[in-house]
Amino acid sequence: MQDLIELRHILHAHPELSGKEVLTNKILNEWVRQTQPDLLIEKIGGYGLAAVYRGTEDGKRVMIRGDIDALHIPEPNELAYRSENEGVSHKCGHDGHATILCGLAQWLGEQRPDHGEVVLLFQPAEETGQGAKAILEDPRFERIKPDLAYGLHNLPGVAKGKVMVREGCFAAASFGLKLVFDGRTAHASQPETGHSPSELLAQLIHSLEKKRDQLKSVKPLTTFVITHAVLGEETFGVAPGHAEIWLTLRSYDDRNLDTMATQIIDLCHAKAKNYLFDFSFSEHEAFAATNSDPYCVRIIEQAARNLELDLGHLEEPFRWSEDFGRFGSVCPIGFFGLGSGLEQPALHNPEFDFPDDILEVGMTMFWEIVREELEG
Repeated sequence: MQDLIELRHILHAHPELSGKEVLTNKILNEWVRQTQPDLLIEKIGGYGLAAVYRGTEDGKRVMIRGDIDALHIPEPNELAYRSENEGVSHKCGHDGHATILCGLAQWLGEQRPDHGEVVLLFQPAEETGQGAKAILEDPRFERIKPDLAYGLHNLPGVAKGKVMVREGCFAAASFGLKLVFDGRTAHASQPETGHSPSELLAQLIHSLEKKRDQLKSVKPLTTFVITHAVLGEETFGVAPGHAEIWLTLRSYDDRNLDTMATQIIDLCHAKAKNYLFDFSFSEHEAFAATNSDPYCVRIIEQAARNLELDLGHLEEPFRWSEDFGRFGSVCPIGFFGLGSGLEQPALHNPEFDFPDDILEVGMTMFWEIVREELEG
């Protein structure tokens, strides 16, 4: 395990933002290539990597996914392997997730499954919700399109090595919605000669906050938050002609999310028309809900029991989003949480550091899942 721990530390020391995982890709490529996969697809969906290990008999194709990107968060920890990339660090544990797949690659290199194929997918750009989409749109994805797919995420606040599952929604769908209103600027001494969206902006913020209160009764959870607002430019000499409102929409149900977005856009269209403003909108960082298939959940549960691991069930989905959910559009998926410690700082906390002592637990869980699928 020491070589894998050292690999995790190397990845931690060289974090890269979504869509910029150049060195990360190179490090992973060099490691996985040594395991002699039957097929290696480089730079899939950007800086992703897919390694295929084939059994001697026909069977299902099972994909195991790990994410590889980091976050725009400074590294305050005085670690021997602290981030060397100023302002960027692995505060979600993707360095650990990628290392788990590298360990699995070692094992598969030594022992192929009896039947079918295992695809190890190192996914880029998970944090922005762009990586899975890019992989699915890559023409080479057809060569690795799975019959089933599995993934994990470490869970701070849960005992180390405990496996957490939930049938149906495990993590919420979400996306950013940018609402833009344009009128006409004017000299600050003559605001009446322009067309300022200031009153519209104030009314909309009030209307949106009221709508959010109304959504509290909607089940499953469906809500949004205003994350940013813009009025004019940073100047004292110009009356504003431009305004923006940024929202993050979130739901445990993809259809509820779309309905809420449509209602908000329609509201803004109507307000803009009444006040004679040009209106446009755009969607950003879209994540589908991560919905674990009942069959896949049973496989995960059986793997945990085989390993005599502590197994728990989530009562409610997580409010955060996970890009793995998008693979549910092509096959049944199973997702589980792996406890990373009761005292572990929360995900995206500057003090977070993936614990090395759960690497092997993650590897053995995936190994058992593969065994259940391809040898059971």
